[in-house]
Amino acid sequence: MHQESQDWVKTIEEEKGYNAIDAVAFRGLLRRMDRYEICNAALRHLEPGRSVLEAGCGWALCSFALAERGMSVTAVDISEKLVHDLKRLQSELGGAYASNLTFVAWDIFRLPELQKAFDAVISDGTYEHFLRDEDRRTILENVRAVLRDRGAFIVAVPNLHNPLFRFVVDQKMPTMHPFTIQALTQELSRGGFRVLETGFSFVNPGFEQWLKSRWMAAPIHAVNAIFRLLPRSVKKLLGAHLYCVAEKI
Repeated sequence: MHQESQDWVKTIEEEKGYNAIDAVAFRGLLRRMDRYEICNAALRHLEPGRSVLEAGCGWALCSFALAERGMSVTAVDISEKLVHDLKRLQSELGGAYASNLTFVAWDIFRLPELQKAFDAVISDGTYEHFLRDEDRRTILENVRAVLRDRGAFIVAVPNLHNPLFRFVVDQKMPTMHPFTIQALTQELSRGGFRVLETGFSFVNPGFEQWLKSRWMAAPIHAVNAIFRLLPRSVKKLLGAHLYCVAEKI
């Protein structure tokens, strides 16, 4: 197992991130998904019935949201504890979450061993944790291997160049590769993808767990409510996350 993967498993098992969450609170996070641009981007490029893999799913909010909208979703994460907690949530939520969503404890460096092909692969807050260029190249090779022809790779990473990022984020956040839109686009292009769309999100739905102080949550929610209306130049400055939608070529 790669060192980054080992560190992630340790973080989960010590409950330093992605702590178990109850179904009521989780439904609240899912209601915020319409303000999360990576999910909206996925909906723009995918139709109901498409098969989607979320590689390194974390809380799997995108997976739950896409399953609710009729897509067949497989969500994998290296942490067996996290997958266990997600299956419990899935059972409690029921409905389309139960019928359209499958969770598997799996290593993203072994995606071809799933022996399945997908119309899209999503990586939301995972790709940036692999600091070595060769590891990220291997991830892209694995993603290409499980994508159908002209399948979509939708990847979101933190915008560490945001001047406010370190001011509001707790230092328990792990070390991450500092991507820009240009750098991520170039890396995907070298990995055999054609970038179709790029953009920014202000925060992700579960951002509160990473804040230094609770009082920061209210103003962040206020800005997030109008973020999509702002000019792209302002989104680039303020967005805590950036994303690319790319097509396998």
